[in-house]
Amino acid sequence: MPLTRLDIANFRNLTSIKLEPAFAGFNLLYGYNGSGKTSLLEAIYYLSLGRSFRSSLISRIIHHTADKFLIFAQTIINGDQAVSIGIERQLHGDVKIRIAGKDVYSTAELADLTPVQLINSHCYNLLDAGPVFRRKYLDWGVFYLNNNFLQVWRDLVQILKQRNAALRSQRPKKELDVWTQELITKATLLDQYRREYVLQLFPLLIKTVAELLPLSDLSISYQPGWNESTSYQDVLAASLDKDMQLGYTQFGPHRADLKITINKIIAKDILSRGQQKLFVCAMMLAQGALLYSCANKKPIYLIDDLPAELDIVSRTNLIALLSKQETQVFVTAVERESLGECLSMLPLKMFHVEHGNVTEVT
Repeated sequence: MPLTRLDIANFRNLTSIKLEPAFAGFNLLYGYNGSGKTSLLEAIYYLSLGRSFRSSLISRIIHHTADKFLIFAQTIINGDQAVSIGIERQLHGDVKIRIAGKDVYSTAELADLTPVQLINSHCYNLLDAGPVFRRKYLDWGVFYLNNNFLQVWRDLVQILKQRNAALRSQRPKKELDVWTQELITKATLLDQYRREYVLQLFPLLIKTVAELLPLSDLSISYQPGWNESTSYQDVLAASLDKDMQLGYTQFGPHRADLKITINKIIAKDILSRGQQKLFVCAMMLAQGALLYSCANKKPIYLIDDLPAELDIVSRTNLIALLSKQETQVFVTAVERESLGECLSMLPLKMFHVEHGNVTEVT
């Protein structure tokens, strides 16, 4: 859902910022490194998810002269309804969230209103790091398309903690069986939700990748976190002794993954750095397209240093694909000329960022 107004106070070096971004189009933020471009993207991300993608230490996020930061915005829902949203975080940890003038107590409500997709220097983790990043990618999509997902996921996390604690302390089998049965119930549901999402996503993903990269024999498969030829109940029974030795549950949806191969070779081993970035962008864009087609919601894309690793042709193709979604995009670059030609014929607002100040450029 697009932001029509954005106010930021004391968030890193952004002490007092007021913006009216392009409603459905591109917002180009340009300026030297360290000027505050990434901090602005980080503030939008924080407004959506209630956390930073750069640091978990609040003392690093609040401006050094202040004891709290405030991010306020107006967003549009249902096509024309304006809703105010805001988050305030104090140095000693208190958080206040307001939506439409009312206090709320869950960042999930913020996330539901303002879905964001972040593409930055860490986006390569989707291909070349561990399964946890690909699970988060999947679960981002499931969250928006399945109202039951969040509660089932939370329940599963707690049940795994309890079962692992029982394994470590060698609790009686009767007590362990209770947590095992609960785990099977929630794991089965979560696996079902993910499979349903994957069936919807994969055709779009294959199509989107093809629009950005000339790849042959691309294969993407979902792996649930245990051997699919055996029921999850039998897998847990067979691994019980080893689980007790290790003190944790080896198999389950907390080990799920996406296997991505090209010509039967793991994608990260065959794609160049620039190709990896385009592939990850395709993954994000496919999710955005599915979100709109199934839930009538458009994500906000946050792309930090879009020109990095991409030649002019790749930049042009990526921007063209983004523009087709007719959604709100924030992109950063050191020099506006690096993207100016690619964006010149598209809905665009440009902002110069310098020493924590943001100025719209006409």
